[in-house]
Amino acid sequence: PTLRFRGELSADEDLVVHGSVEGAIGPSPRVTIGPEAKVDADVHAGIVVVEGTLTGNVRADTACVVRATAVLSGDIHAPAVSILE
Repeated sequence: PTLRFRGELSADEDLVVHGSVEGAIGPSPRVTIGPEAKVDADVHAGIVVVEGTLTGNVRADTACVVRATAVLSGDIHAPAVSILE
């Protein structure tokens, strides 16, 4: 949770963010924005799961899941979107 990252973050494996990120995330197979995370970035992944705070656009190749704890400001582009109460 104390991690602060600024720039472009990408990986060939799944990413789980618990800290603060500014810039861009992805591409990656799966990106999870943890419940304590504060992200100000565009996110691109196969599957995007948002549990924390995300300010930016989401581009998911397969699906995007917005959990009940999430605060999301931005556009979602995905074939399937799930938004929980």
